[in-house]
Amino acid sequence: MRIAGIVVLLFACSLSFSQKKLVVVSSASIFNDMAKNIGGDLIEAVSIVPIGGDPHIYEATPDDAKLVARADVVLVNGLTFEGWINEIIDNSGTKATTILITKGVKPIASTEHANATDPHAWMDAENGLIYIKNIKDALVSADPVNAQIYEKNYVIYSKKIADLHNYIKAKIALIPAEKRILITSHDAFSYFGNKYGMQIIAMMGVSTEADAQTSDMKRVVEAIQKNKVPAIFVESTINPKLLQQVSKDQKVKIGGSLYADSIGEEGTEGNSYYGMLKHNADIISSGLIDDSVEVHDNHKQQPINWIMYSILILILIMSWVVLYFKIKK
Repeated sequence: MRIAGIVVLLFACSLSFSQKKLVVVSSASIFNDMAKNIGGDLIEAVSIVPIGGDPHIYEATPDDAKLVARADVVLVNGLTFEGWINEIIDNSGTKATTILITKGVKPIASTEHANATDPHAWMDAENGLIYIKNIKDALVSADPVNAQIYEKNYVIYSKKIADLHNYIKAKIALIPAEKRILITSHDAFSYFGNKYGMQIIAMMGVSTEADAQTSDMKRVVEAIQKNKVPAIFVESTINPKLLQQVSKDQKVKIGGSLYADSIGEEGTEGNSYYGMLKHNADIISSGLIDDSVEVHDNHKQQPINWIMYSILILILIMSWVVLYFKIKK
């Protein structure tokens, strides 16, 4: 009996270890993190665009098609975010289920292009709750055996995101109403602004594909001057050069770096969906409330160090005295 029990146990263990993990491929790191929070160790979660990459201008590789080919579930944002992904899916020959994770989100119409929408819906944490429900439903459908685990993880995670929504509201409410003007690299914060009561002014549009024009620079500068904006903000996936130049020219501080199209690297505050939104709220709030931070300007005149000058003058006088007595001899 004892041997039979051991055999049954070993057989059960072998089945457990041999069970294939659900392969969940996301277009971007933000959605990959959401999937990890719900799927845990039951899934192999992979993002096509790596952390720190810009999904707007991403160039697909043959390896991406291979990745999608072995996927069970593919998570797509849609709303014109990742225009390259449909080609990857078509070319891969995958049998994976493609899930539009923005289903149920009320999109914001693009101000640049007719019949287009702003894709950055996840910047509103309440929309984030819609995203994670769609992801949970997709995992349950693809792997019903583990449905209870996905449901349990979802309940815990949705509570965390709901609390985050309330945290962001409280943080932004601390900013005086006249200072709730957010100037960023590209227009990724419209959902954030609509939900939490901020005016958004961006150097570029919703996509980073087009370069900023002189008119964009002028528009941003006029907004800074008219509203006496205390801080502007760069983004983690976009070259900060333009806004750094504006900061220098207008003597307005860089309030910090925000996350929009990617989570942060491991070890940073923004290394998760939860972390990136919390980091953004903290940085925006402190940047627009605190006027004491000076602009780092290398051309700015530094205060005179009178002690150092006094010592130098004293050394010079002593040198003259020594030289005088040498000449007298």
